[in-house]
Amino acid sequence: NVMYYDITNPNASYSWLYETLKVREGELIGDYIIECHSDPNEFYERYRTVIDKIDIENLEIVAFQVTSNDNKCDDIKRNGLHNLQWVLSNDTVLNKYLKKYKISFDIGNKLLYIDGDRYDIDYEKYKDLDVISKRKEQLHNIGHKIFYDFQINAFLFCEDIYKYSTIHEAPEFLFTLSNVNKYTRELYETWKNNCETYVVKFKVKLKKLEYYTFYNSKIEYEKDKQENWTYLRKQLVSMALESMMGNSASEIYAYMKPNTVIIPENIIEYVSAEEWRRNVLKYFGKE
Repeated sequence: NVMYYDITNPNASYSWLYETLKVREGELIGDYIIECHSDPNEFYERYRTVIDKIDIENLEIVAFQVTSNDNKCDDIKRNGLHNLQWVLSNDTVLNKYLKKYKISFDIGNKLLYIDGDRYDIDYEKYKDLDVISKRKEQLHNIGHKIFYDFQINAFLFCEDIYKYSTIHEAPEFLFTLSNVNKYTRELYETWKNNCETYVVKFKVKLKKLEYYTFYNSKIEYEKDKQENWTYLRKQLVSMALESMMGNSASEIYAYMKPNTVIIPENIIEYVSAEEWRRNVLKYFGKE
């Protein structure tokens, strides 16, 4: 029974370190603070033999998405999590909702239809943004979201999911879309008022993540792969230590590769956003 790498809250991180490093009962925090002077590098040297045995390529990494819908995540339970292009091309809650507003997309031809009017959303065509109308800027933003920034968005950790943009109210994409004209303006509000928000917690392997989840450059990633993931081992342990001590950055992103699909079998749980938020904030003396 291999532990999932889970830094979604301090307790989860503690459990992962404790189980993975086979630390003696009750010694983990003392070891880190006293013996290792709260220094992840010292800690790494102390536990190096165990850390070097972690099977990085098969490690199941826990990430989560904040999402909202009006059917208790039924779509997701059936189809898993998909990128935005898939969501806009299939029979999903979001697509049905857009249809009600006479909005549809032709992803292959990079077109948006609103009430019979056709808009070009090939964002490459709107590069020259200084001489551009508001309308073109909005079409650029929509195109950018669909053809550039369309992968599944997820976190490894987020201290307060309500503080991060407005994803707890409605999909970011609806926000972009609601700016196009008066016709689309109410898209956002209506969704927000009719949907519940959930956290979908899932597991994913390293190969499904973009290198920049953990590295500054592709070269660093390639080099580390050659070196049996020495940097990543250190990095994962030090992120878990920071998390255990409640010192994580307020948001840590998990960047999925564009065509990554999270199949239903890899989803660990569905939690109401409110409950998830409470359970994380309690560690930070905020509730």
